[in-house]
Amino acid sequence: MKSLPRFAIIGHPNEGKSSIVATLSLNDAVAISPTPGETVQQQRFDLKAGDRTIIEFVDTPGFQNPQATLQWFQENEGVGENRVERFIEKHGGDPDFHHDCELLRPIVEGAGILYVVDASRPMTAVDTAEMEILRLTAKPRMAIINPKSNESRFLQSWKTAFRQHFNSVRTFNAQTARYLDRIELLEALKSIDQDWEPALSEAVELVRMDRRRSTERAAEAMVEHLEQALRCSCSSFLEHESGAELEKRRLEDEYRSKLEKIEKRFREQVRDIYAVRKVAVELPENSILAEDLFSERAWQALGLTQKQLAIAGALLGAGIGVGADLAAGGITFGVFASLGAAIGAGSALWKGKDLARAKIKQLPLGGLKVTVGPNVSDQFPFVQLDRFFLYAQFVSNWAHARQEASVSLDDADGKAGLSSSWGQEQLKIATRFVKAVKGGKAEDLESSGAALRQLLVDALG
Repeated sequence: MKSLPRFAIIGHPNEGKSSIVATLSLNDAVAISPTPGETVQQQRFDLKAGDRTIIEFVDTPGFQNPQATLQWFQENEGVGENRVERFIEKHGGDPDFHHDCELLRPIVEGAGILYVVDASRPMTAVDTAEMEILRLTAKPRMAIINPKSNESRFLQSWKTAFRQHFNSVRTFNAQTARYLDRIELLEALKSIDQDWEPALSEAVELVRMDRRRSTERAAEAMVEHLEQALRCSCSSFLEHESGAELEKRRLEDEYRSKLEKIEKRFREQVRDIYAVRKVAVELPENSILAEDLFSERAWQALGLTQKQLAIAGALLGAGIGVGADLAAGGITFGVFASLGAAIGAGSALWKGKDLARAKIKQLPLGGLKVTVGPNVSDQFPFVQLDRFFLYAQFVSNWAHARQEASVSLDDADGKAGLSSSWGQEQLKIATRFVKAVKGGKAEDLESSGAALRQLLVDALG
């Protein structure tokens, strides 16, 4: 095998070979179809760290005539190490053996073997023939169980057969595998041939370094977009006070739209960071991230607990709702309900949509300036940050073979975000950044932003 690790993904049609390739190569452009036999030619997909290819994976067709192929292998034992090459030379032009030749070609070129099966079905004579062919190639090989269901009745018989034919056996669900699952499988590849260990060790280290860079970029994006959300406001000018109420409502809609655009830009950036293209912009209805930023469910599920809010309020220098009913020029819109009496009422904590600072300013030369935002809720920064974090966490662990997105809300205490797990030290870091955005010195913003980025890097892992 050449210095660059290379593996041929081999198996029966529709056993999940392309799914394995997509998830291991972090490439959701790999064609995955429920129709057996869709892959008819070998195709190479590279796992990259930055611009550098570190492992090659070759997606191959399923076996076409494994029993006839095995018979030829058994009848031609005398050809020794050239048995696979001789088989391709003899049958390469025969359409009845096209798939078998195509999947064996990367093996001749030095690729290791990853044999993929769905062990939820019973083993057949065809499966046994496939495994024996791969054993007779005398190449390093691993069996990968890619479960498509929870059926386990046949699992033990598969494992027994695998131990007779393969150097190593692993279970790996390509549809649900997270980052750590991928790392564990790549680490396990070292065991199938000691000669390959140095190259694979280097490849795994490069994967880890690339992941770290991506995590740092995602954390930087969170801090950058949180700052944008905290500063977000919109304003306009009026000649007469009579249209102020109508203009205020228009600006409220514009304010919400600007926040939506900030979140949309963030999500696009995160998908680009992790090279994920199939995660739909519109998430499923059951996802907490599909909720409107100011929905009651979002504010109940995300952000700080009541106890944390009291701490955050003290750190920020103002409690819940303080400064909410702000006005300039003696004019107030009257839309900011005090939350002081509602702290114990749970659902009232979501009133963030009513806490965008709105004011009208009388201009010296005549006319009025109407402004909505920034949001003055102590809870808002943490709800927004949780939305950023959950999305980054979800995308960073996306299995590239998956065909749909799902971010569910399932937490015993009703809080699903990151910030609700923070202690006082983490809250100090976050509130220091919020204060710096709202009026601190440039050096405070830079240092507090760096501290918050590191906090998010550690949390993303």
